[in-house]
Amino acid sequence: MKDTRLYLICSFVSLGGLMYGYDTAVLTACLALPEYRNVFSLNNDANGVAASVASLSASFLVSLISGFLADSIGRKKFFYVAAVFHIIGSVIQMVDLQLSALLVGRVITGSTVGMLSMSVPLYQSEMASSQNRGRIIALYQLGVTTGFCLSSWIAFGTADLINNLSWRIPVGIQIVPGGILLLGLSFIPESPRWLIARDQYSQALAILAQIRGNKPDDTEVQMEYTSIVQDVTFDRTYTSKTFFALFKTGIENYRKRTVLGAGIHIFTQLTGANGLLFYLPRILRTAGLGEVHSVLIGNGVAGIVNMLGTIPVFFYIDRWPRRRILVTGALLMAACLFTVAGLVGGYSTMVSPARIHMSPTSSIDGITIEIHSITITYTIIVLLCVFIATFSLTWGPAGWIYPAEIYPQLIRANAMGVTTATSYLFNIIITLVTPILFETIRWGTYVLFGGFCVIIAITIHRYFPETRCRSLEEVNLIFSGALVDEQPGAHHPETAAEALLKMQQIQSKDRRRRLAQGDQQMVWNDIRILSSSSDAAIAIDQHDLEKR
Repeated sequence: MKDTRLYLICSFVSLGGLMYGYDTAVLTACLALPEYRNVFSLNNDANGVAASVASLSASFLVSLISGFLADSIGRKKFFYVAAVFHIIGSVIQMVDLQLSALLVGRVITGSTVGMLSMSVPLYQSEMASSQNRGRIIALYQLGVTTGFCLSSWIAFGTADLINNLSWRIPVGIQIVPGGILLLGLSFIPESPRWLIARDQYSQALAILAQIRGNKPDDTEVQMEYTSIVQDVTFDRTYTSKTFFALFKTGIENYRKRTVLGAGIHIFTQLTGANGLLFYLPRILRTAGLGEVHSVLIGNGVAGIVNMLGTIPVFFYIDRWPRRRILVTGALLMAACLFTVAGLVGGYSTMVSPARIHMSPTSSIDGITIEIHSITITYTIIVLLCVFIATFSLTWGPAGWIYPAEIYPQLIRANAMGVTTATSYLFNIIITLVTPILFETIRWGTYVLFGGFCVIIAITIHRYFPETRCRSLEEVNLIFSGALVDEQPGAHHPETAAEALLKMQQIQSKDRRRRLAQGDQQMVWNDIRILSSSSDAAIAIDQHDLEKR
């Protein structure tokens, strides 16, 4: 398989996704442990909110400015910075028993999570081809769900340990993926698209050939390389590269791209998936699971469902339209949420009056209703697992893929910084609002998120263009209005080099046929003609660039 090297490289950097998922889930799991809450005084509202929001706030701020640094020093060096700081933050959380140290550690690891959640999909999108870009970026989401699953079960396995080992072990294990990433980065290449943007052409061509499993003089490698060079050259000469260009219109339609990219992340949060996963211990207590161990088991089962649900994505993410996946997922999640709302509303009993309880840290505090029917309890758990699986099969990966493929090279890093920061901003809002909703409107929370899912499905269907199997350069045509035929599989030669590729493929088949018939002299004539046409095509492209 010629793409083996590409998959290995992009699987390795998906450790950044594992670090993100683990960092999020380890806090969720540890907050269900009384010992952890007592050590850090997390049973009051102010401390609880600070512990939960500190990491997300850091992720929001750092991801917003990460694009500048990733463009300045390169994707690979940016990974080095993130890995080092993640290790430092994890050590601080593990060794100190003060709330202030916990908050500092959470801010540092939250910052690195913000850096990685922006840069890993960015790097993967720049390494992938149009035919496998969905699968390549889905590796990041698989890393996220694997981290969530591992963290949940490690916390369950250490729950009965004493002397603070119940939480120190799961928190300390965060050091491992960061260390592996740090040690292995020397074996992965820099992004060829970033190298081209920095005029390092020979190195970019060598890396592109390497990850495509071909030689530098291979026709397809040459054509892809030429297309990237011309796209970057045109953008550098004729389009705006400033940060604020993201919010302007013009022929490149940057504002529309920013709205759509940020919109995907906003919609991902409004489905309620991340909020429900974060507060799953409390939800399970409400549904009827009474012991800490039962809650942790339920959390672990949800982690397994979340991880396993991501695996089938690789079989269809580049075969089915992105919009169909997103719309179908939103509608199925809405159905699950409406059903859960009906069961909770019909079979729950009030155990305490509703009150505003901001602390998201306890799986016990803030519960105002309970369900005493074991049948209904397990039915709700099954529906929540179906909801999580649906999210993993659709919005989990596609929510990262779509924003990574709609921006041109010279502005892609800054754009993804903005869209990723939007995700964390709305994650903060959902984290703060969800416990209030559960304590006030109770089962109406599920109705609210279900209603959002319906609205999201309609919006995606009406306003989001399809990007599956389009090259990153070809996507530019979609947003500039230059795409004549938007049917899947239609070819749109943006440059003479791309048109030449089609011609070469036809002529290559004809040469092989004639070679099999023994007409070698005619084949050599064709090769000389084709060589001349390659030079002519490049000359045409350069002339076209000068005219534009």
